[in-house]
Amino acid sequence: MQDEARHSVGIDIGTDTVRVAIGLTKGKNPLAVIGHGEAKNSGMRKGVIINIDRTAEAIDRALGAAEKMSGYHAANATVSLNGSHISGFSSHGVIAVTGREVGADDVHRAEDAAAVVQLGENREIIDITPRSYSLGDQENIKDPIGMTGVRLEVDAYIITALTPHIANLRKALELTELPKNTMVLAGIAAAKAVLTDQLRENGVALLDIGGSTTNLAVFEEGELLHTAVLPVGGNNITNDLAIGLRTELDIAERVKREYAVAMPNLRKNAGYIRIKSDDKTCMFDTRLVDEIVEARLQEIFELANLELKSIKRLAKLPGGVVLTGGGAHLTGIAECARETMRLSARVLSPPKFDGMGDKLAHPQWATALGLMMIDADDSLMTFQKNPPKKGGFWSFGRARK
Repeated sequence: MQDEARHSVGIDIGTDTVRVAIGLTKGKNPLAVIGHGEAKNSGMRKGVIINIDRTAEAIDRALGAAEKMSGYHAANATVSLNGSHISGFSSHGVIAVTGREVGADDVHRAEDAAAVVQLGENREIIDITPRSYSLGDQENIKDPIGMTGVRLEVDAYIITALTPHIANLRKALELTELPKNTMVLAGIAAAKAVLTDQLRENGVALLDIGGSTTNLAVFEEGELLHTAVLPVGGNNITNDLAIGLRTELDIAERVKREYAVAMPNLRKNAGYIRIKSDDKTCMFDTRLVDEIVEARLQEIFELANLELKSIKRLAKLPGGVVLTGGGAHLTGIAECARETMRLSARVLSPPKFDGMGDKLAHPQWATALGLMMIDADDSLMTFQKNPPKKGGFWSFGRARK
């Protein structure tokens, strides 16, 4: 009997770029990347859709490129959800089990109970992550199935989003004619790709720096502790440079990518930057460039500090800060994060997968590859297979034309 081949598709719908990764798992062989594609996206702003057709077109072009490379026609995918409208909080669920062994249905009922919360107007649950369970005096249980008790309690983390933004993303995906899609918060997907189990256990903050947003995901004792979407990203640095240097956006982007450093003391050759554009040469003082870049980076890290302070983890995570995403390429960004957040910091890329070698082993591919990994995981979450009436990872279907 031949080993069954299973395809997995991750679609990172970023503000600037849509990235798609297609994987293949066959038998006991590890997950391999067999196709990838990317396309510029002009239909979003700060992680939310402002033009459905443009976003759908970008998804279609990126997916088409990945399908052509892989020879596989995608029927479903796991896609990223982003935007500062997303928020998370802890919740508690309790049910009676009357002294018998706990079964899978009991676990689902406890998680359902945790999902019964009062939400704001036009807001819905997109994910519930069980962190630990309790059975009477037995606390911090990871898997209660088969154990005996009278009352089962679950400590869970709930992520919610505004319904209109979800509906717009749903519509854009419908236009691509993918029959079924599962939504995952971009920061959680990036964490899947770059964080080790040891880092999650020790306590770590992941910062996925995108074009217009930065996703924060905090883990402790192996479980998700907190999430937030900060409304700033790499594009803000470009905009600041364009204003401060009084130059065009495309030149400001070149300054950022080719010459910027995160902190002035990291600059080796101070003086002036010369950039040729068309028939003119632009000159910029490196001191002004460094001042602009450092100010914006410090803002991003200070916003992350406020989130850590709100959960009493400011400068108290043994695993430190892990930086990833397209904005993590900036020279010296880890040193800036280390100084501002008073934690160890490093830039991490996703692992090298079979099939594509190191072509995608770069920070900007972390979310797409993390989504692909989640899509490949049959045991993604108990909640997806048995979602509560109002919550859990949600999906939708649509017949192809």
